[in-house]
Amino acid sequence: MMPQKYRRPPIVEAVVEVRVSPPLTADLLDKLQVRLRSDYPLPPQRTFNMHFQVGEETASVREEPLGYRLTSADASEVVSIAPIAISTSKLPPYQGWEPFVDRARKNWEIWRRVAGHRQITRIGVRYVNRIDIPNPTEESITIEEYLQYSLRFPPAAAAAGIGPLGHFAVNVEVPLGKDKCKLILNASSAPSPLVKTVSFILDLDVSLEVDLPQSDDALWAFVGRMREHKNFVFETCITDRARALFS
Repeated sequence: MMPQKYRRPPIVEAVVEVRVSPPLTADLLDKLQVRLRSDYPLPPQRTFNMHFQVGEETASVREEPLGYRLTSADASEVVSIAPIAISTSKLPPYQGWEPFVDRARKNWEIWRRVAGHRQITRIGVRYVNRIDIPNPTEESITIEEYLQYSLRFPPAAAAAGIGPLGHFAVNVEVPLGKDKCKLILNASSAPSPLVKTVSFILDLDVSLEVDLPQSDDALWAFVGRMREHKNFVFETCITDRARALFS
């Protein structure tokens, strides 16, 4: 199925992540966040690993500094850096793949200049979509009219009056069948920010962890292929009724 261009794409977050080895030192992370600040000028947020230890009579929590989360002036772009990863995110308004991937590549080039060559251990392209369905009468929505899933109770339960399905969550992790990639799919109902509207989340994460490209040109060419795979999965997951909402 060919991907389509939508006037109002339902994307609420797009992410490109690259993981590396060996990890960066704290000094290099500090230097990296300074280099990135020109494009992400809002005050940086530190990120932490939380370590919990529970004894028979006491419990303790230890915070271990992990990295930084940097935000653009209009809060629509985020870059997160950690010892083993850099991820570039675009929040609404999403203005298309080209400016987004250009930003991700620019951030990676800054990373390379600061950190030097590192072995790439994982590449991920993730898109979180929120499908908003107007529901002025506040009636039950049939999920299968919008998502290509069979989310229904067994016939005997339905015959007994159970249903239709209201809130739901689905998590799937499978080989994608293309380029040795893996797909993680999360679909769920979600509180809607809009009045008299029902919202669903369709979260698609395509990743590669084997036979990874190591040169920059090969890396970004493959990232483009992963986006194509993501588009294919998205189109197979939605119905024409869903497409009409953002076409």
